[in-house]
Amino acid sequence: MVACIHQAGLEVVIDVVYNHTAEGNERGPTFSFKGIDNACYYRLLPDQPRYYINDTGAGNTVNLSHPRVIQMVTDSLRYWVEQMHVDGFRFDLGTILAREPNGFDNQSGFLKACDQDPALATVKLIAEPWDCGPGGYQVGEFPPGWAEWNDKFRDDVREFWKGTGPVGVLTDRLCASGSLFNYQGRRPWSSINFVTAHDGFTLNDLVSYNDKHNEANGENNQDGRSNNHSWNCGAEGPTDDPAINQLRQRQMRNLLATLLLSQGTPMMLAGDEFGRTQRGNNNGYCQDNDTS
Repeated sequence: MVACIHQAGLEVVIDVVYNHTAEGNERGPTFSFKGIDNACYYRLLPDQPRYYINDTGAGNTVNLSHPRVIQMVTDSLRYWVEQMHVDGFRFDLGTILAREPNGFDNQSGFLKACDQDPALATVKLIAEPWDCGPGGYQVGEFPPGWAEWNDKFRDDVREFWKGTGPVGVLTDRLCASGSLFNYQGRRPWSSINFVTAHDGFTLNDLVSYNDKHNEANGENNQDGRSNNHSWNCGAEGPTDDPAINQLRQRQMRNLLATLLLSQGTPMMLAGDEFGRTQRGNNNGYCQDNDTS
């Protein structure tokens, strides 16, 4: 598959999740690392090592401070590069990869290992620069050689086209958010610009709903983000009003044009190019059906 994609002139960047495992918290099952060396593979509460530090929201946190864990992850990454020939990785909850016992460190052991490895230093490394832990929001703080998801671009561009955001800040977003990324020789491509992603509204829903509509998830519409910076253009959800539909189409083009014409690396959500909808659901993770 990778070879065929390369023949078509495209690269393959895969999403990897090294921040937690399926073993959950102290009540979870024992599949592998709990039974091998629980205290090395996971971050545990220092004064109550029965319990897991949960900076991921998934029950446990992989301990990327331990040399054997770093070795395991880098061995995995090298396999994908050297055997499968992928071109890069997007790291889910990337802050965890650089969190040492005293907090986030952009010179952490794992980040240094990637920088020094002859195979990994040649591929694209993209961080989702936040997690659920203390000091988890680290947009713009990763070292040179890394690119990062830029949620400030998402929010500020949404607010601009909604008509409620400050115009002045848009200049920085159009110029690869230099205030965040222009240091230590980092290049404009370090800013991964996006207006929509797999989490949250699709582009169609961004211009069709003022509020999330996650009732189908069975959690009384409490899940998912409430502050979406969205605007329904005059009617909540689908409408037969031709003026509103025309405005929505124009707003989608405005948002995509801003994304594609800004400096930085643009990222599009699949389906936005033809107006895919999740019917106002901004947390379609649990919907194993046509919603997602």
